[in-house]
Amino acid sequence: MTTESLTHTSAPISITAAWGAIAGIVSYQILLIVLIFLRPDLDPSWHTISEWAIGRYGWMMSAGFLISAASYAALFMMLRSQVKSVTGRVGLGILLMCVIGAFGVGICTTDPMPIHPPLSARGTLHVIFGTSQLVLLPFAALFINIGLTRKNEIWARSRWLLLWTAGLPLFGFSAFVLYSAIFLFPMGPQAYGPGVNIGWPPRFAFFTYMLWVVTLAWQGIRCSRPDRAVAGLNRKIQHDRKNSVVSV
Repeated sequence: MTTESLTHTSAPISITAAWGAIAGIVSYQILLIVLIFLRPDLDPSWHTISEWAIGRYGWMMSAGFLISAASYAALFMMLRSQVKSVTGRVGLGILLMCVIGAFGVGICTTDPMPIHPPLSARGTLHVIFGTSQLVLLPFAALFINIGLTRKNEIWARSRWLLLWTAGLPLFGFSAFVLYSAIFLFPMGPQAYGPGVNIGWPPRFAFFTYMLWVVTLAWQGIRCSRPDRAVAGLNRKIQHDRKNSVVSV
């Protein structure tokens, strides 16, 4: 009875997708750090992440955005068979939009800063894609984690970890918005230059996004162990049945 219950409540978890999500998002964060040293002319405190995609080594930053998109896509692939509730499926849909957003940021380079309207078509798309990814991922995390605790026995065992980490990206994004509202928005839309710290807040937000991806993917790897145990038990039962038939 237990074997049948576990078999039907959770489809196999893709370990390859889980490791791909972890490797991709960690590589993206490492690349952000490396580029700070490769471009000492750009101060990370008052230059946006997107500015590293302009000029020397710009291809590396564009590649980094695409790597982050691949990481979100791998996480989507890992979760697609695991989410069974309506809440979780809404979260998956939002995560897919984040994949598109991160991919769009990678192929549509920002206009030079400070931005002066009218924006180019490519610059406009960059803003749309980047903003959608930044804003939507915290809600994808919230809905996905809550959804995983429902109608899935394997993931429900990690209920408290899932609920705690559900709000991690939302915390990072809220801190970014709060800082901007207090210190940046009063300066006006053209606030840019030394002392205008528009660089660190979004980096902090994306760091919390990385923590969520790594935690969820790693939990998927851990949850896959019961799947492998059940699969092994099923193979043993089938083997024993075949042997019994042969004996008869």
